[in-house]
Amino acid sequence: MKSVNRSRTLPQDGLSVRRAMAVLTLAVCLCAASLPAYCQAADVPLWDPAGIADFELQECRGRTITKDDLLGQPWLAAFIFTRCAGPCPLVSAEMKKLQQATRDLPLRLVSITVDPDTDTPEVLKFYADQLGADPERWWFLTGDKAAIFNLIRGSFRMVVADADDPKPGFEVIHSIEIMHVNEQGVVVGRYNARNDVQMARLKNVLLGKMTAEEAQRLNAVPVLDEPTSEADQTESADRPEPAVGPASGRVPLPVWITRLPTINALLNTVATLYLVAGYLLIRRGKVAAHATVMISAFVTSAVFLSTYLTYHFALKHYTGSSSQPYQGPESLRILYYLILVPHVLLAPIATALALATIFQAARRNWSTHRKLARITFPIWLYVSVTGVIIYLMVYHLPRAQ
Repeated sequence: MKSVNRSRTLPQDGLSVRRAMAVLTLAVCLCAASLPAYCQAADVPLWDPAGIADFELQECRGRTITKDDLLGQPWLAAFIFTRCAGPCPLVSAEMKKLQQATRDLPLRLVSITVDPDTDTPEVLKFYADQLGADPERWWFLTGDKAAIFNLIRGSFRMVVADADDPKPGFEVIHSIEIMHVNEQGVVVGRYNARNDVQMARLKNVLLGKMTAEEAQRLNAVPVLDEPTSEADQTESADRPEPAVGPASGRVPLPVWITRLPTINALLNTVATLYLVAGYLLIRRGKVAAHATVMISAFVTSAVFLSTYLTYHFALKHYTGSSSQPYQGPESLRILYYLILVPHVLLAPIATALALATIFQAARRNWSTHRKLARITFPIWLYVSVTGVIIYLMVYHLPRAQ
């Protein structure tokens, strides 16, 4: 009698589960279809081939510097201010390293203050002396604030603005890119001073081991469509002010690639829901429904794995980099790696265990199946949940200041 009752209830349970699965799958498909392109993707700016605009600024040692003074040899430009409490010291430290690495090359280094009202020639000279700047090779420029802002925005196409709610040391919002200008005065590259890989590429370009074009292609990584608020454009912004019009030269990744990170997160979320539902169903003795849901969880995870690999291979193909680095707050960096490392290590283990557990169920080796399931479930659940957390930390945390 007991077996008869069970046989009658299983189809009903299975039907209910299948309906729920259909609704959930439809919801995911609708979400994926309506997703905006999350990444603006590979930014490879096309700067004005006529070169940067003419300018006239004052060097900290008293000399007036114009564009003509910098023609004839390549030069690097950085944007800093002396009272900066953010990443400016890091930018200047990278410029100092470049000064040392290129000491035998015909190369000029130029640091332009974004706070000229405070950074007088005397203040900049003291700053330069503290850095050990070679006065023949490394110039520190100040001048009219409007002229400097127009030069940075118009010629270098970088972010610069007065902070809306300035705090001590964060009075100016600006880029931390180091700009590469050739001997004709044309901008040919930008390199994030916070990114060690990009700094290494810049050195290779300067030493003739890599072309500027190749370096820019490799530097191109997905970025957000646009800042959602003024707060998003922090001093440490490592992306350029968006140029307007066709001259911007932006080379977008295919839209389908830009949607994959969010689709992957949705798939991980669905897998998590299936896992939790499967656990609750087996606890209630609904074996058939449990089996249906767990197989759905496995299929969802398999689809995730395929889209995950597709995304990283495609990213490597289009940008030269197979992953998006963590650029969130430094205070969370350790937490990020504490989550990421176990996730990476456990992901292949979860896959193998899930296959073994399902295999034992298919062979009706229930004792072995239950033993494996007790190990598989928490590992699989951890991998699915942390996949979503990692996505949020990489793509949605505010960038480090």
